[in-house]
Amino acid sequence: MSERRVVDIKVLWTNLYKSVRTFLLTFVKPIESSLSYKVVEAVIKRKDLINELDDDKYHLLLKVSLRAGTPNVNELVYSLIPLSLTYIPKIISKNTDYSLGIFILEGFSKPKLIASTITISKDSNVDVKLLRPILISVSPDLPDATIKKRAHKVSHILFNEVLEYFSRYAPRYVSSINSLGITKPLLVMVLRTSSEGHDEIKAVVSDGNEYREVRIPVKIPSWGLNDLPPKVVDDIKTMIVNPIVRGYDFAPKGAFITGPPGVGKSVMAEALASALNLRIVELRPSMYRSMWYGATEKMLNAIFNQVIRRRSEIALVIDDAEFVSSRKYTIHEAHVSEITTILYHLQRSERPFTILTANNPELIDPALLRPGRIDVSIVLGYPDKVMRRKIVERDLSRYRIRVQEGIIDSIVSMTKWFSAAEVNAFVRLAASRGEGRISPEDIEWARKKVIVNVSERRSVQEFLRWWVSKTQGMVIAYIPSENEVE
Repeated sequence: MSERRVVDIKVLWTNLYKSVRTFLLTFVKPIESSLSYKVVEAVIKRKDLINELDDDKYHLLLKVSLRAGTPNVNELVYSLIPLSLTYIPKIISKNTDYSLGIFILEGFSKPKLIASTITISKDSNVDVKLLRPILISVSPDLPDATIKKRAHKVSHILFNEVLEYFSRYAPRYVSSINSLGITKPLLVMVLRTSSEGHDEIKAVVSDGNEYREVRIPVKIPSWGLNDLPPKVVDDIKTMIVNPIVRGYDFAPKGAFITGPPGVGKSVMAEALASALNLRIVELRPSMYRSMWYGATEKMLNAIFNQVIRRRSEIALVIDDAEFVSSRKYTIHEAHVSEITTILYHLQRSERPFTILTANNPELIDPALLRPGRIDVSIVLGYPDKVMRRKIVERDLSRYRIRVQEGIIDSIVSMTKWFSAAEVNAFVRLAASRGEGRISPEDIEWARKKVIVNVSERRSVQEFLRWWVSKTQGMVIAYIPSENEVE
């Protein structure tokens, strides 16, 4: 660890909570401002933190948007003062076996500690108090899903750094801090400027009297590999993620994701981008098509040229790619030219990783689905019991919905042949009736409101198996059998 100048290292306490102590370490001078109180307000609004302190599975990601420009870390560090003198001591005084650590850091892939506080109680009867970290990251350089995945590891890195500096400059306090057992983060707050939140690709076509400008948002993925069916994760890592991350020349250039509506194709696309530490640019026909002859191809070329310039940081997603239909079904000359232009760019060696999604795989031009263009096809069917349980548990945690014992089993059983989106809708519907809590009566009522044609779903599943059987190339298939679904 390289030596850094410590601005302040001391103990804070308040007469209101005399048994509670807070250990402060900061590398910058705190400056009071409206920004510091915005952070305080964002934390205090999460009143459920007190109730969830002993829930090791609880892991909340909170996004805060800042004004354009680089945020002043001195102002952010000041937020630790009011939090450590009021709100945090109140929590610890009611949960004396726990401690809370707040770590303010810059970035996330290579976290730089700016300041920290660790609050503990002397009234605890346990030898090892559990430390629940709260991470506040300024301008994180990773997608949200990756941040959640790495938060526990980053917490350990920052906690060890705090211990090191207290050992050097305040050794009399080390025994109190060293006795803490760090657990999973309670809260991860990411602060991004408005400019970070509105990154975009800008393409311009200027030809004589015509001037067209297209702006395509660059999004941060919201999903990760942990959100996918467990049965396909290993194959995805082996066939797609690992070769690309390790920089192998033979790594795939793209993936095609297909399946019926609502099974998680967009989630899969974002999870792939997140695993590759890439942001997403989504291409739709409405963005570039023109009524004028040749203008569509010009704009497509301009967009691809801009995307290629940023190929190391973005993934290109062509959602609902049925519009890139097989040329044998296309009779309009302009559409054939559009498809040919897309095919040209998708065979360029310098293009970014490209993901296509489609509900109807038989409509996609076969020339796309070959090695060198789109190397791997991923086929998603309706979720099995294991995946439905995962979806239900994720949604209950995500929406902070309370349930009675045995409710999860009942929901999994009732949602046979539901898509992932329909399972999510079912949970939200039942919670709406139960006003934030789900009872057996709520799920019985909700089941009557969701209509699913089981025979049709079985036919769709059989079609997917048929399509996989005739598809050439590399295929990852998640098509559960009827026994697995039911």
